[in-house]
Amino acid sequence: LFDEPLSNLDASLRVTMRIELAKLHRELGTTMVYVTHDQVEAMTLGNRIAVFNHGKVEQMGRPLDLYERPDKQFVATFLGAPMMNLLPCSASAAAGSTALVDLGGGHTLQVPCAASMGADSPFMFGVRPEHVGISAVGEGIAAHVEFVEHLGDHRVIHTNLAHNQQRVSAKISMSERLDIDGDMVGLRFEATRCHLF
Repeated sequence: LFDEPLSNLDASLRVTMRIELAKLHRELGTTMVYVTHDQVEAMTLGNRIAVFNHGKVEQMGRPLDLYERPDKQFVATFLGAPMMNLLPCSASAAAGSTALVDLGGGHTLQVPCAASMGADSPFMFGVRPEHVGISAVGEGIAAHVEFVEHLGDHRVIHTNLAHNQQRVSAKISMSERLDIDGDMVGLRFEATRCHLF
């Protein structure tokens, strides 16, 4: 049983200890229960994760399953840094297991959804920053650039949508060319990697 074992260590020692704990787990071949508020520890050390919220299990599963297919908004925003972008939207069932999502300002997108969704219900549209592309103004949804974080191997572009000021972050590789001209960009969402809540 581990209860926040690395919480008081500095960053470099945390990395070293994560590796040591993972090796120990592999060598012993026994069950370990590990409690943490650190999503990186959970994602890197866990074979299965139970995400708790106010004493209730929100979702349980393999780390990548929770990351790629969160059942609820809480799980979607808890895992991932920066967290998943969430935008209010309306949606209606489309062909097969897809929905037509209206993000406002004349912007619609067809995304995967559960077959049981109600027609024209209010939803939250979710997309992870790494599934948001940056293009020139006029391509995609217009957004104002608020701030750009240069983080070594990637950069995070924080924007506000031009039509409703909703915040959207994009995570872009440093090797990818950016079409930023002034403070406006176009945002493109990978439809197959988007979520409805």
